[in-house]
Amino acid sequence: MMLLALGLLAQETCAPCHPLQAKAHAATLMRNTLERGAEAAILRKHSVLEATIGPYRYRIENGRFRVTDGSRTIDATIHWAMGQGEAGQTYVLDRDGHLYESRLSFYQNIQGLGPTMGAPPGTPRNLEEALGRELSPKAVLECFGCHSAQPSPTPGIARGTLEWTQTLIPGVQCVSCHTDAGKHAIRPAIRPASLRQVSAEEISEVCGKCHRTWGDVAANGPRGVGNVRFQPYRIARAKCYDAVDRRIGCTACHHPHNRPNREVALKTTDLACASCHAKLCPTGAKADCASCHMPKFELPGSHFRFTDHWIRVARNDEAYPD
Repeated sequence: MMLLALGLLAQETCAPCHPLQAKAHAATLMRNTLERGAEAAILRKHSVLEATIGPYRYRIENGRFRVTDGSRTIDATIHWAMGQGEAGQTYVLDRDGHLYESRLSFYQNIQGLGPTMGAPPGTPRNLEEALGRELSPKAVLECFGCHSAQPSPTPGIARGTLEWTQTLIPGVQCVSCHTDAGKHAIRPAIRPASLRQVSAEEISEVCGKCHRTWGDVAANGPRGVGNVRFQPYRIARAKCYDAVDRRIGCTACHHPHNRPNREVALKTTDLACASCHAKLCPTGAKADCASCHMPKFELPGSHFRFTDHWIRVARNDEAYPD
């Protein structure tokens, strides 16, 4: 029943009153950040994907993830696909009822497979390691906590197990950010939590649940360029960051219900900058503030250049500031 309620809340209950938000949100990367393996758009487009690491040969086909060393083969079901390929997509595999993170992921910029970020470097020591890492219940909760809307614990089903993942609603849903949405749907007098009425720091805390807060990274890392993709941490380091002023909050540039094209995104960013910096840039630039003040850095192994949210006067070829 909880699964049905969450599904209806995300897909039907909210949409009649909020049709524009629901329609736009359906196309966002967040909404589609988790797909069942059999329905993954990238795997439908690439019917066969192959790669080799040392003596191990990989093949993804028909919802299966296979790795062989020439004498033995491990054949696992692609249970879930995480990510939409803006940078990459990683697969959660079901092998005999145990969940594994695939050793290889799909990367958009190379249109093929490469080592999953965070996987041990070099050649796997054995076929089991070549398949990927087995996910602990804690790791399952952490991964799916950001890539899905979770139902309440179901009696008899242990959280973080294969059976538990079957009850999840794929992708970031209304209830993922609007914590009172369920009550709102039942009792209209109770409104969902509104990001319009909170500070920049409070917005960072909401977004940081998945993108990591300043406190998360400051306490636990990673250090160096590895933290470029944790935007709430990076923007908090900027000189212009003001924990109270929502004009420097995540939603000043990123509309959570929309997936704008690059031209719209640049215009939105410029307007956000101009809300504080009314005068022209000293260089004479009138647009595309981010290209100078938010440089891109490639995270090793990601095949993707991430925008650094530490807003600053960036110098050419400067070392990554941390």
